[in-house]
Amino acid sequence: MDDPEKTLILEDTADKTQKLPRLETNLFKTDAEKKKQDDFRRGQSKILQRLAANAPLPEILERLVLLIEAQSPGMLCSILLLSDDGDHVRHGAAPSLPKEYVEAIDGAAIGPKVGSCGTAMYRGEPVVVTDISVDPLWEDFRELALASGLRACWSTPILSGRGKVLGSFAMYYQEPRTPSGDEADLTEVATRIAGLAIEHHAAKEILSRTQAQLAQASYAADKGKAALSSADEINQQLEAIVTAAKNCLEMLDEDKPEIANFRGPLTNIVTHGRQALDVIARIRSSQN
Repeated sequence: MDDPEKTLILEDTADKTQKLPRLETNLFKTDAEKKKQDDFRRGQSKILQRLAANAPLPEILERLVLLIEAQSPGMLCSILLLSDDGDHVRHGAAPSLPKEYVEAIDGAAIGPKVGSCGTAMYRGEPVVVTDISVDPLWEDFRELALASGLRACWSTPILSGRGKVLGSFAMYYQEPRTPSGDEADLTEVATRIAGLAIEHHAAKEILSRTQAQLAQASYAADKGKAALSSADEINQQLEAIVTAAKNCLEMLDEDKPEIANFRGPLTNIVTHGRQALDVIARIRSSQN
């Protein structure tokens, strides 16, 4: 049988253990490490604030790349965007990479063997190349990368909330290198914020186009209403002219028509004809 006293001791110990405060990992960090972590979090917050303020996408992506680079000495980063046709890469941000390299990559087609970034976007999964000088994925871009001083590149696709590929985030090094594991958290932050920024920018563009289309439709509707109003005016003048002309014809059918009696109807024809011409002139003027 169980010992009642032992049971009470175990229950009391468990109760006290649950009440102990949990140790935070920050307790094991140096002051410098904690400051760096705090700075990193503040940097993320500032980028998200700029995103909420509708800052331009290139600014958001460049801030993000510089923030990530600051966390690891010697690391160079880039963000590439997938083109609207889904077949090519477009420059997003790469403030620390050689300009010649950035310009040469911009517009390249994605595929199963297009460096790390083009391949990652094509596959929809991370691609780690530890040595560009020998990896077959870099066969077509090897000379360009080596001339730019790049030897390792790890690329991860940037995905939308629905899993659609939006672009890629890449980490470059100037010597052959294998991921240590510390880069995973940085990559997660970079791809998450970049994904938010790209989708936010796309939503803004759709909204802008929709507003322009609505404005154009409204303008066309207004013009249509104006045209209908003008048509009504012209119809009224033409009806008056036709009525006056009928009166003249009826008087001509009389045995001895009085010339003086034609003055009124003919005057009406002239008056309403001029008014119709004025309406037409107004329409032409509004179209110029």
